[in-house]
Amino acid sequence: MSHEAEGGNFSSAADFAMGRNKRSRITPNISKIQLEAVFHPKFENEKSDTQIRQQMLANIAAHRGYLEVSLKHSGSLVLWSGRQRFYSKNSTNNEFTMVGEILLMQHFARCFGIGNWRSEYDRCSEYLHQNRLTCSFELVTSMLGQHGDVPIRDYLILIAVADRGKKGRFYSTNELVAFAHQYRLPHNDVWIFASKQSSEQVFKAYDDLREEGTTTTVINRLDKIVAENDGKSAKVVSLYPHDIFQGEILEGIVVRYVNEKDEIAVKEMKQLCIASEKLLVVVPPSNKIDIPPLLPSDDNKDVVVQTDLRILAAMGDFEQQLRDVLHRFHRANQRLISPLSSKTDGNKIDPNDEINMIHVANEIMRSYRADSIKFDQDTIQLAQLIEALDSLHIDVTYRLLMESSLTRSDGDRYLCILHIHRDESFQKYNKYLIREGCGGMELFRGFCIELVADSDNDQHISPFEAGSSAPCIAQSNHEEKLMLKMKFLPYMIRTFICRNGLSTLQSSGVVAFEKYAMGQLTRWEVSSMTKWLPFFKGWAIYCTSPLPQHLPPLTSNTYLHHFKEFEKMFANGHFSVPSTDECRCHGLVVIVGLSVYVLESLAVAVSRELKCQRIVRNMNEISERDALLSVHQNGNSIICLASIEDDIGNVRRLSKSYSDAINIVHVGNCDEDLETSLAHMEINDNKRLKKVKGLAQAWRKTKCNKMLQLPREASIQPDVDATVCFLRSDETAKAVIQTIATPNQTDERPGLIVYFPSIPGSGKSTLCSNIEEVTLASHNDRSVIVREGDKVKGKFYIEMEKDIFTRRGCICVLDKNVPPVSFSSVHDLCSVSNCISAAVLPAGMKDTVVGNDIYPFSLEFLAVCMNRVLSRKGNAHNGKLDSATPNCCMIVAKFYCFYRHMSVSVLRERLLNVGTANQPIEVPFFPRNEVPPLPEEVRLALEIAINVFARDINSSDVNDVESALRLALQNNQTYFDDLTSPLDHVVQVFNTKLSHMVALLPEKIERRAPVTSSQMIKIASLDFDYKMFCLVLEKIKNSFEQVKQYFDKRDDHKCNDENDTTQNRFIQSVHCTFAHFSQVTQSEMMSIFNHLLGSNVDAKATALLYSEKIAAIEVEISEVTSGNAHYPVPKPWNEFQHITVWCGQDTEAKESNELPDQVKKNIATKILFEEPIPLCGTFSFWYQQVGV
Repeated sequence: MSHEAEGGNFSSAADFAMGRNKRSRITPNISKIQLEAVFHPKFENEKSDTQIRQQMLANIAAHRGYLEVSLKHSGSLVLWSGRQRFYSKNSTNNEFTMVGEILLMQHFARCFGIGNWRSEYDRCSEYLHQNRLTCSFELVTSMLGQHGDVPIRDYLILIAVADRGKKGRFYSTNELVAFAHQYRLPHNDVWIFASKQSSEQVFKAYDDLREEGTTTTVINRLDKIVAENDGKSAKVVSLYPHDIFQGEILEGIVVRYVNEKDEIAVKEMKQLCIASEKLLVVVPPSNKIDIPPLLPSDDNKDVVVQTDLRILAAMGDFEQQLRDVLHRFHRANQRLISPLSSKTDGNKIDPNDEINMIHVANEIMRSYRADSIKFDQDTIQLAQLIEALDSLHIDVTYRLLMESSLTRSDGDRYLCILHIHRDESFQKYNKYLIREGCGGMELFRGFCIELVADSDNDQHISPFEAGSSAPCIAQSNHEEKLMLKMKFLPYMIRTFICRNGLSTLQSSGVVAFEKYAMGQLTRWEVSSMTKWLPFFKGWAIYCTSPLPQHLPPLTSNTYLHHFKEFEKMFANGHFSVPSTDECRCHGLVVIVGLSVYVLESLAVAVSRELKCQRIVRNMNEISERDALLSVHQNGNSIICLASIEDDIGNVRRLSKSYSDAINIVHVGNCDEDLETSLAHMEINDNKRLKKVKGLAQAWRKTKCNKMLQLPREASIQPDVDATVCFLRSDETAKAVIQTIATPNQTDERPGLIVYFPSIPGSGKSTLCSNIEEVTLASHNDRSVIVREGDKVKGKFYIEMEKDIFTRRGCICVLDKNVPPVSFSSVHDLCSVSNCISAAVLPAGMKDTVVGNDIYPFSLEFLAVCMNRVLSRKGNAHNGKLDSATPNCCMIVAKFYCFYRHMSVSVLRERLLNVGTANQPIEVPFFPRNEVPPLPEEVRLALEIAINVFARDINSSDVNDVESALRLALQNNQTYFDDLTSPLDHVVQVFNTKLSHMVALLPEKIERRAPVTSSQMIKIASLDFDYKMFCLVLEKIKNSFEQVKQYFDKRDDHKCNDENDTTQNRFIQSVHCTFAHFSQVTQSEMMSIFNHLLGSNVDAKATALLYSEKIAAIEVEISEVTSGNAHYPVPKPWNEFQHITVWCGQDTEAKESNELPDQVKKNIATKILFEEPIPLCGTFSFWYQQVGV
């Protein structure tokens, strides 16, 4: 994306750096950019934790490094760059930063005493400022969001130190602890394990404690391992022990592999261990600030350290209270932050912005490349990063701020906070760095930069700082490459199910919540799930029943108050949970009275009699979806309390579509009862009485399933038990309950949802329009729904949910392209409607590499689909995608790019995790296994189109790409003749397979573990054609008699299995290994080699090395790929670049790496070729089953 500045005439660095012309309003003149606050880039865990473990243990066994283990405290990120410069993840000057500032000062008061804390705090603050360091803390409080438990005490833990003067280099753990000791900062508990035995014990401890681990049990187990492995392990203790400050609910442990010499690390850590224990004696956990708590009206120098944050939060308007405390403390020196301009989105330019970051970056890079103005490396790298984010269309907001002077020596400062909106952007940016072949500035979290104006930048840039060479400086934190975040089940149950599941419970009902909860346990592979089901059912009942009045309203930010209450009640035997099969009603049971408050005991009693799990006190909380689920999903019926005067509007709205789902029960609403009730309430207002009687009459006229009447006595019983007795003894009440208690007629058999993860033109509408509905419906009396996405009004998946609920157990076919981004929608639809999913795929799919990326569909498939769309009659397609549609070919290419980075195996794996999934239905597309190669004109046009989307290439005119596609397809129409399978045959195959699948649908869906990849990348390899390689070997034999004799003696080995090490054998899968999984992580394998898959690389055979046990050919490999795109080729991890040719009995192929040393020792022979022999190989991954 290119953004031109207004006017376009710049005469100085100040002009161009602003992206503004001289006619602009007065603005700061930015000429330098530097880091202000940073935290680690987003960490993405590996797919297989097992493989990370194996890699860690292999490296430790080889004495290449050691493990670090620390506790995961549950809180929020706060960064401190010295003085009053506190930042949260994407902001500053907010509740998080203010609480962090106060807690940090209180920490210093606790450590140094009320008389000395300020000088020590200032000393640390100035050190950070002068040395351009940023400290990152985990802020653990009771008032800023709830995680696994309410912390016992509010505190913060130092988790990272970044050196902004060194391109954001982060301190190692040893450096961090040593720095923390210098200023008594609160670091984490840290254990290190430098032997394979102790490391294996760590993983064994986690496996043993994973489902029940608490702070005490985990710490004791880790301490025990240290004690048993003295000399190869050590521990540094924290000033804030987790069990004393946060509590017994432990989120998890972080296990990090550090690639350094273990002996040195253990020695350093033992010294730090001694220092930490001494410090803990000086500042024990019991140590508190020895000064009375501050009252809001007090005003003195100790205002910050006297403030009780929990009392402050309870007073209301917490943010303003915090501002008042800090203002009274800092007085005239308080840091003032004000927005400099409106926020600037990365994909949008606001011409009114005073500083436009994209213009600033573009102009700096333009000047740098022209060598017209010198900038320091920080400026160049940050400008380069912003320019890259813009070109990659990464969703980022630049929040521009002005910081007013802190002291007389400070001037105003201009800051910019980079808010990256999507997690996948980090991966996208990292792949860009790899593709460009250089390092570059990392994309940090907690990312804030300072914009230095000309007047503030008087320092001259030295030749060493100036960006006179390539600005890319590799940022490598090798110790971060292998890391596991290993969580414990008690925390996960609370946070990820009870808290995060609230939205599901409140929007989709109890049954959906139970499915969500059990799905989480299944995904976590919990050993015994059945014991948790009553707990989750009980939590669902608690959350949907009238809540204790002394607790705050139930939200994700207050759930722990209710969770603790629920735990006590559950332990005492409350929440005897009926199964959904026992529920005696369906739909909404609306209990109407003069006041909802007098109806609560009655509501609970009715819920017990009907075994209904959910009670709602406010009718306005009931949505149309609630009504839908209540009548069509067994166990989701709802007891609703309604006021005559307030709630009729919502009931009438619901009755328009769901009158059959609503039973209205009046309680004392006859005229006589209403008069009595108002009299008891001492209300003698005739006007109101008349209004209430009128509304009661309106209620009786509301369209519903049943209109019933309970005696007024049902609502005035002393308690719930007495009310239950009344309902069972009173004849009228018994009749009402019996009327509502209708038997469940819902079809509980699972249905089937058929969908198409494909692209336009793949033939899905042809299949859907020819479905043999009569044949399908004949299987077990099921209805068939076929819905074309382009004809559905409203939100497609919401409308489909309504259709499926009204025809339970149906076969539903979605005539709509469902790209990966919509898989979750199908998953949710299956989960809530009790359906099995089945994807429809073209048969014979194969991995296809375009540029750097892999796709599950071939270019031939894309070409056919595109040609079909182009062949549609103009303005005839329901979805308005035909020959008359501008850029219709580019739209098809865009759909193709939705599958970027997905191999066939990855796509199939994801499809098997969409709901409870059957194996995909494969239908023929190409009639032959070998499809003729695309005409070169078509192939090139397709690759250009794909690159427009997938490579984020800015096409100056998309219409030109569209025109090239149309021309290429039209010029090669003969290629498409008879290329695909006959449609009648495809339709027949589809109907046959679908009918077979429907016939085999089960009576009940069985829960099963998620399908995960059973493969790992074994090696990254450059593969050579075996037949061509045999010709090369023959040429070598003919040139060297001794080589001929060597291989002729072994000629009978050619028939032996190359994988059978018990035999002499030739290697037929000819390849040069670039990396083995024992040398690099799976993520490194992907990041380094994934973009090269399918690329051809030229090589030269230069020599033969052989012994009696093994033979290999030495090769030289080109530094770039061959073909149109020349991508850099990394060097193989093995120093000896070779192709293993032959192995003797009991000899592994990897032993060929020893041949160069054996040649030096004269126990092997090396023959140099007079002329290098040309070869050509193709990059690939070799896979193996996990655990093999």
